Amino acid sequence: MKIKSVDAGKLGRITRGRAKGGAAGAGSARAGRSGGARRDDVALSDNARAYGMADEAMQSAPNVRSELVTPIKEALDAGRYDISSLDVADKILRQVLMERKQSL
Repeated sequence: MKIKSVDAGKLGRITRGRAKGGAAGAGSARAGRSGGARRDDVALSDNARAYGMADEAMQSAPNVRSELVTPIKEALDAGRYDISSLDVADKILRQVLMERKQSL
């Protein structure tokens, strides 16, 4: 059976649960069933495994890239950070035009 839609949150909880020994608990629950019962197997695609690894890497990464934020914060505090309103307006207009172009 192939599952096309994957809920990212559930996939992360499942893979983390197995890494912590959650699968062992499920196996012990199966042990109580009759010996002839068929065991269900789940196989994750390579994309799902890659997504799980990427999700774990993202969860362990810091939310703020301090090497980029610190110099800007220091410049703001010292009053040395100059913002060109023309550059800001130009980037906003470019973004709006790109969004319109993509929607056509």
